[in-house]
Amino acid sequence: MFLPDPWNSKLLVVGNYGFRGGINWLDMGPGPKFGMASLSTDTGHNSGLADQSWADTEQRKINWAYQALEGSTILGKRLIQAYYDNRPLTYTYFSGCSTGGRQGLKQIQRDPDIFDGALIGAPAWDTENLMPWVSKLAVWNLPEDASYAINDPSLFVRLQTEVLEQCDHLDGVRDNIVSSPGLCRQTFNITKLRCDVVSNQTSCWTQPQIETAQKMYDDYTTEDGTFVHKGHEYGSEEEWGTYLLPIGSGPGNVRRNFDAQYERYFMDYGPDWQITSYNDSVVGDSRRRDRRSVSATSHQYDLGRFRDRGKIIMYSGLADGVVPVRHTTLYYDRTVERMGGVGCFFRYFQVPGMGHCWGSPDGVKAPWMIGGAGQAAQRPPYNAGWSVPLGFNDSRHDALLALMDWVENGNAPYELVASEFNFTDASRRNIVIHRQRPICMYPRVAIWDERGSHDDASSWRCG
Repeated sequence: MFLPDPWNSKLLVVGNYGFRGGINWLDMGPGPKFGMASLSTDTGHNSGLADQSWADTEQRKINWAYQALEGSTILGKRLIQAYYDNRPLTYTYFSGCSTGGRQGLKQIQRDPDIFDGALIGAPAWDTENLMPWVSKLAVWNLPEDASYAINDPSLFVRLQTEVLEQCDHLDGVRDNIVSSPGLCRQTFNITKLRCDVVSNQTSCWTQPQIETAQKMYDDYTTEDGTFVHKGHEYGSEEEWGTYLLPIGSGPGNVRRNFDAQYERYFMDYGPDWQITSYNDSVVGDSRRRDRRSVSATSHQYDLGRFRDRGKIIMYSGLADGVVPVRHTTLYYDRTVERMGGVGCFFRYFQVPGMGHCWGSPDGVKAPWMIGGAGQAAQRPPYNAGWSVPLGFNDSRHDALLALMDWVENGNAPYELVASEFNFTDASRRNIVIHRQRPICMYPRVAIWDERGSHDDASSWRCG
């Protein structure tokens, strides 16, 4: 915990990433900067991002799923009361992305009184289906010497470049950002990359590789037609390597260690289980296993108990190649379907050009910084992790501050302004604004006024 002096009677709880154990010190940084106490948990273990070998008991799995965060928050509130001489704790906020986003949703569903507001980024909410989908991606790309395997990073870059070429303009603006991936899905012609079509044979695609790429875009359904998980969105290609590119060599070679580990340890298939043994029965096993015991999946869509007292701002990058934005949208849409209108307490923002949780490819440089979990740490010298650089620490540019303003003052956000920066020297210590743009409450989108600079937020409106 960080316990600042002076203290403004608020607590910030932050989430974790992947299956990593350890305290998330960086994401705790905004708390003291805003005068808040801040808290993180190690989820009951220490490990790397993808390592799941620690999950050798049911209790350890449950700790990661929800119990460590829940218990730490309850205990943290008591410690705060003791440390600050029983001064009242007025507001508790949560901020997390990826696994952190899942943790936040899970706690809201389990205990609607635990947080007053939650900032939820790119939540990996559907664990029981997400992890079989991750393994299925690997299966589609194995063996590595197959004619259809995509194992060269330059192929992802070439594919994303072609997506930009064909789809950048579909929102009416040539700005190097795919802002309408849904339209791109209807019109994109991937065969323009085929080696027998292009004159430049560098990073061209074979027909079998094209067929593999199409599987990445498509939803994963089992052979009997059961829907499992949404596929990648157009514009997310540079992040596909997270699951597809090999590390190491030899039998059972894995991608970032994500594939096979969930089945081995969380599903108790055993450490000798290989990804080559994967079949669609894993989906059913994963669902039964999670629902029977671990309960990591955050699949409650009726948030009525939280609606009466709390607020949620959820966001996701349209170029997210780790947790597809279409699956994040699926959670929001199912919540709306279950509850009807949710705008009084739950607002969702899609960030064009942003990858998983933060960042944008160098060839895109879309505005993405909105004060989300972990974002400030990506821009030195602001790696202490606090708000948006260059004085944009206000509720219009910082989603955490927007959440607090909504909870405490009733000012609901209709848009946020995202920022991207350029380094001004080789030391990468000094930055200037590259471009800014409003990010609109879903399903609204930013519309250019056809007069001003594409890089100026004032040239856009939400419509």
